Amino acid sequence: MDFISIHRAAKKAALLSTQKNITQGEKMPFLNDKKHWRKKDGEFIHPDMVSVDKQLEDEVVEKLIIGAINLQNGMKAFKIAAFEECYGFVDLLRQKYNMERITSKSGTVVLKSFDGTKVVEIQVTKLISFDQKLSLAKEKIDEYLTEKTTGADAEIQTLITRVFDVKNGKVDAKQILSLKSYPITHPLWREAMNMIDDATEIAGTKSYIRFKYRKNGEVDGTLEHIVLDLAGLEITAEDEEKIKKGHEL
Repeated sequence: MDFISIHRAAKKAALLSTQKNITQGEKMPFLNDKKHWRKKDGEFIHPDMVSVDKQLEDEVVEKLIIGAINLQNGMKAFKIAAFEECYGFVDLLRQKYNMERITSKSGTVVLKSFDGTKVVEIQVTKLISFDQKLSLAKEKIDEYLTEKTTGADAEIQTLITRVFDVKNGKVDAKQILSLKSYPITHPLWREAMNMIDDATEIAGTKSYIRFKYRKNGEVDGTLEHIVLDLAGLEITAEDEEKIKKGHEL
């Protein structure tokens, strides 16, 4: 057996083992030692005091939450395995050309099926943050706008100042850095841009893995994302019909 075959077999065995462990699922506790039901205030009552509709509602929620947790664990295991498979393949390619193994997971990885109808893509983006000098840069930009902006430039002023709006406790790094593309040569503006450079810090990286395929396996078809987010997962009438008939999607 060659090295690639051994690597593939080991990965498959590890994934199957992980999937077996996450499918057990445990019912979340809601009874005390007397089999009394726990209420929202933490107190317990006899099950006879719980209406039938509330018991049925509890049963539905318990079952679905257990299923959701198992699904989440399965997705985590799949994501970990997918990253390992992709970077493992890159390592095999590097080994083939007598190159050292990758020591940091950075950069884009794009793997395609032989006919190009399926694609797995990893993207690594930098997480950008800013220190206190960003506030100084904002003050310097305000100085520039006060000096240069006229009534006719009110719209431009609004666009520039809106870049510094805080959402969820953060400014939009892309919007902040986009200011550097403005063809403004005024000394105050250039000074502010230098401050933004000094204020910029790389807080880390975040990796994304995406799966795409061409529906119906057509080599010239449009690549579509395989949605793994329940909220963004579209279910068609055809999908519903398959579910009702007990078939897999």
